[in-house]
Amino acid sequence: MSTEPSSSDRRLRQWTVRTAVSLAIAVVVIVFVQDAFGRFGFFERTALSFIDRSFEKRGPLPYPKDSLEVVIISISDVTETTVPDRFPFPRSYYARAIHNLNRAGVRAIGIDLTFEQPDVNGPHNDDQLFAAIAQYRNVVVAGKTDLRSEEVSIARAEENFHSIFYPADSSVGIVYVPNDADGVYRRYIPFAKVPGQERYVPSFAFAVLNKYLGLPSTTHAGITDDHFHVGDRVVPRFDGTSMLINYHGPAGTTFRKIDIANILDDSSFETNEEREFRTPINLFDDPDIGILYDGSLRDKLVLIGPYFAESKDLFNVSVSEQDASDRNQMYGVELHANALQTLIHQNYLVRPSMLQEAVLVILLSLVTFFLVTWLKSIKTRYAFIVEIAAVIVIAGIIDGILLLSYHAFARYDVVLPVVSPIAAVLFNYIGSAVYQYLTERKQKTMIKGMFSQYLNPSVVNELIAHPEKLRLGGEKKELTVFFSDIASFTNFSEKLDATDLVAILNEYLSAMTDIIMKNDGTLDKYVGDAVMAVWGAPMELPNNALNACRAALQMQEKTQEIAARWKNEGKPALLVRMGLNTDYMVVGNVGGSARFDYTVIGDAVNLGSRMEGANKEYGTRIMISERTQELVKEEMLCRELDLLIVKGKTKPIRVFELMSEKARAPKEMVELSEVYCRGMAFYRDRQFRKAIAEFTAALALRPEDGPSKLYLGRSQAYAKKAPPKDWNGVFELKTK
Repeated sequence: MSTEPSSSDRRLRQWTVRTAVSLAIAVVVIVFVQDAFGRFGFFERTALSFIDRSFEKRGPLPYPKDSLEVVIISISDVTETTVPDRFPFPRSYYARAIHNLNRAGVRAIGIDLTFEQPDVNGPHNDDQLFAAIAQYRNVVVAGKTDLRSEEVSIARAEENFHSIFYPADSSVGIVYVPNDADGVYRRYIPFAKVPGQERYVPSFAFAVLNKYLGLPSTTHAGITDDHFHVGDRVVPRFDGTSMLINYHGPAGTTFRKIDIANILDDSSFETNEEREFRTPINLFDDPDIGILYDGSLRDKLVLIGPYFAESKDLFNVSVSEQDASDRNQMYGVELHANALQTLIHQNYLVRPSMLQEAVLVILLSLVTFFLVTWLKSIKTRYAFIVEIAAVIVIAGIIDGILLLSYHAFARYDVVLPVVSPIAAVLFNYIGSAVYQYLTERKQKTMIKGMFSQYLNPSVVNELIAHPEKLRLGGEKKELTVFFSDIASFTNFSEKLDATDLVAILNEYLSAMTDIIMKNDGTLDKYVGDAVMAVWGAPMELPNNALNACRAALQMQEKTQEIAARWKNEGKPALLVRMGLNTDYMVVGNVGGSARFDYTVIGDAVNLGSRMEGANKEYGTRIMISERTQELVKEEMLCRELDLLIVKGKTKPIRVFELMSEKARAPKEMVELSEVYCRGMAFYRDRQFRKAIAEFTAALALRPEDGPSKLYLGRSQAYAKKAPPKDWNGVFELKTK
């Protein structure tokens, strides 16, 4: 009986394999892209940029300014030229504004300003504002938080959320707005939580919404699996802690904006212009032109806030000014206005669930994989035509995804996933190509097997299994590179004849190499007395930076042991400087086809070399980069040395001295580090006399401490002549 599978069995097996490969690719896309599995940074940034692009494609929402419930009362440059006082204004101004706005019939008022301290113009101003808030009970003032995480917690609730007017009506709205990884503000939190308590405080827009809905001041949104609930509002959650702001339009042109001077200018308030011309204008309550009588503010939600550049209250947002796609900044009060208007209109931006997104990814994966595989199976003399057709099909699918996404956003306020579907299409296109290649390669391998008798089978098998051995190339990996050099080696070598020099150099290099190998490092090369090594390649390590730092400390200990012995033997003094940098660098076989070396290359490698030489400036032995310090700070005692621009670079880097393993650090060394770090903090804060005291104390603990000597000198110089206002503490190294 024949055991050969039938053609139908072969086709079924082929379809099963293709389906399995396609589903595997879909799972990879889901795992790497969806939030629930930890999104890769690239995918996250791309997804966020598509949201911005959707706003750009949609354009402003078709609402006339006067139809929007939210009105902005701006504190602008015009205000300062109109009213008698300079910003920050006496708080009686805001009390007057509250009175006048309520006379005009507004429904609620939000003041996007924090009042943490009493008014410098006198307590009567605070009394007036306090009384106005208590009287009308439709006012929300801004509150601040001390944030610890994306959970948005308040560290010290006893401070009334940084507002002295909290007792007036408990109407404080937290003005913190989270930004995304790219620095753009797209999300809005509904509340902040007091740690250790079941107590929540509404955010600014939600606090104003409480006034609009007639809810108690302290009402905060409830949470279900997919929504926030406040009053009759059901707000879709964009992530665990926030909603997505539906920006109604670009900055400056979307909401009606009234200068606060026009609200203050009633019959009992004298503006600069009225004082100069001795003629009342009364833009607020003049019977003919006054805002009070035109009805434009009746039932409106009014937000008062800074609207001038010096306030530094600008945020990068998803929408840009018209005809200026590079200008996407918006004042904070207008950002809150967009969030509040979203809550009022209830035109929330929603996105499909992760399950729905996963189903879409799986369907697109199957369609793409089978379609491309079918196209590539077409036999023709002109194979490039098939490739072009496959690319056109893929481009058409991606274009369809984008068009559907933009349409859903503009028409239905739905944020369709774009990155995961496109990734599914592209990865399945690549996967189908790889599948096709491997299938054909299997056939070629079978054919080669027929001719193995004509060649050495071991040679053939080796070349087939490892073709990379015959070609150049490398890969980019995060590694730790190490450089060391003997200080003043030229003088060192001049004191010895060639035989003795080689002998003691061999002794030193052998000891250093043993330590590198013991700590799982790879010796890259010797250049005279210099040693170059790398950790993390070719053998991967859980924390290559930690292994490298341990090796560096052990090498310094061994160097001191050798130096002591050489001194007794009358040999030259030995001092070794070391530099370590952890970053992404290219590793692999580099060179010509006839001769190549396994090494690392790149800017990160050059930086490690520069750091070794930079030790001389600070009188240190081991200098490490900020990334290295970040990876070893739990195990190693380090102290910051400088914001340094090494020779040949323009961007400063933060560098540290590796002092000791924390578990082995002497008490005196720990105390020295603490005193020195206090001095550095004062130095960075331009408190140079306090810095002098701390660095002097550090030198009392260790008189030969190089960094303390250096910063004592710098601090003394700056104490006599202060650095310019734009001084940022960066030091440029002029030598290698």
